[in-house]
Amino acid sequence: MATKRGKRAAKIVDPEKENATDGAGIIPMPLKKAAVKPKALTVNNISLEEELETMTKTLKQMSIEKEESEARLKLKEDELQAKAAEAERINEQLKLSDEGKKKLEEKLRKLQKLKEFQPTLSLGMPLPSDDMAKKKKKNSNRLKKPKSAFLLWSKEQRQAVSEEHPNASFAEMSAIMGEKWKSVSEEERKPYLERYQIEKDIYLKLVGQEKREAEALKLLHEEQSKKQGQELLEQYLAYKKQGQPWLCRKEKDPLKPKHPTTAFFAFCNSRRPALLEAKTRIPEIGKILGEEWKALSDARRVPFEKIAATEKTRYAAELEAYKISKAEESIAAEKELEEKVKLEKVHALQLFKQKEKTDQAKKLMKDLTKEKKKAKEQAKDPNKPKKPLSSYLIFSMEMRKILDEEKPGMTFAEMNALIALKWKETSDKQIWNDKAAAAKERYTAEMEEYNKDAVMT
Repeated sequence: MATKRGKRAAKIVDPEKENATDGAGIIPMPLKKAAVKPKALTVNNISLEEELETMTKTLKQMSIEKEESEARLKLKEDELQAKAAEAERINEQLKLSDEGKKKLEEKLRKLQKLKEFQPTLSLGMPLPSDDMAKKKKKNSNRLKKPKSAFLLWSKEQRQAVSEEHPNASFAEMSAIMGEKWKSVSEEERKPYLERYQIEKDIYLKLVGQEKREAEALKLLHEEQSKKQGQELLEQYLAYKKQGQPWLCRKEKDPLKPKHPTTAFFAFCNSRRPALLEAKTRIPEIGKILGEEWKALSDARRVPFEKIAATEKTRYAAELEAYKISKAEESIAAEKELEEKVKLEKVHALQLFKQKEKTDQAKKLMKDLTKEKKKAKEQAKDPNKPKKPLSSYLIFSMEMRKILDEEKPGMTFAEMNALIALKWKETSDKQIWNDKAAAAKERYTAEMEEYNKDAVMT
């Protein structure tokens, strides 16, 4: 079957001219037609190029989706790891909280056990803390700092200045007074300066005395705390040895008046014996009394209300007398406390004087030792060779020069710490040991020469 190409060729070539020859008897060859570009192959009306482009796009899309899915998986893994870490941290916290709870329970158990222990100690007066001193109200008898010469002068001159400048504020007045004080001559300032100096000397003397008393009291309380600690330990050991818990109920004041009876309680006191005789159960007695009191008329309540009023009057009188007695006792206690403080101060000053004598003796001994050492150093021969340095000292001297250049702002302590660290990290210490050995040999030779010269002289 002829192809399309064959048909096209048949149309081009003329059959009459196909066997014709030119004059030379040569059969002319048919002229070749220009090559025709073949059309692209098609499969089901879709070209291969289009299919290839489609597949490329699909592959790109799949690779993008793969990358996105991998990123999502990584995020999921990170979230799971974070959740696992959080769960582990929570478990650790729970463990720690359980341990803390156990410790608190153990501490509470010990405190409950110690609650039964009631030591009997004669406690001294505690020293006031800084916080208490700040919170405490200002004492009118406290020492006041002396006023300066300027303040003494301005106190006298303020009235005249305020008359000259009636509308001036406090700050403006202070500025005016300061300018006037600058123009005051030395002779006019002299009496204020002398007065200030006298007051200052008195103040410093009193402050010094107060400081001395405070130091003495501190020393006394330190000794008292040591004794109290020993006494407390002995009492606790005796308590543990005894093995019987001491009752630690709060003691009531036997002199304090009892609270007055109310009308209802007066009714209960009168009605309870009859109910007990009738063998009524105790839990039911309260209910019966409450119901009967509610059902009682106002007329029948009058006697019980009178009893309550009498009790109230009695309680008020007794409470007033009790308060007066307590006030007197507190005044007496304050006086006793003042006397105790005075005695403590005397005792404290005696202890402080003893401490001062001991400190003075120690200081004398220290000064004597220093003088002997100084005399010994002065007696040393300057020509005597100096002892050789160790390998570490030679290393530190070299490193110090380097560090001074590299880190000029370092402190002495920081530099020493860094040198010590570098010495530990140094692997080849033999170099420095050799230098130290050479220095030692040189020192030995110098000492032999020095001793020879000393024998000859």
